[in-house]
Amino acid sequence: MKRVLKALGQTLSQSILLVCTLALLVLAGLAVAPSQAAYAGQHSSQAQPEAKITDPAESFEDLNPQAAYEDIVNTAQNPAKVEKVYDESLKEYKQEHPQESIVQKAEELLEKVTGKE
Repeated sequence: MKRVLKALGQTLSQSILLVCTLALLVLAGLAVAPSQAAYAGQHSSQAQPEAKITDPAESFEDLNPQAAYEDIVNTAQNPAKVEKVYDESLKEYKQEHPQESIVQKAEELLEKVTGKE
């Protein structure tokens, strides 16, 4: 009888310890979850860039979408011209966005070292 009670006491104490450990893990998980959501809205207070306002006098007819479409089709048919147009638009983009990333700086350094520049 003593052995049965002793085994029952050990099983009960292990069960209580397991339940307490699981409860502690659940509480820790609940404590972490709300703090993650708090980080999501931190950068939303920054002002959004305003949309570019076009000239009201410029209408859709003035833009001539058919000519722009034909120009794109002609460019797409010549692979050498596609590369040229891509390089030109890339240069324009870089002029508009002068901020360089670490990767771009590393590429420039690599070109200097290899002598491709």
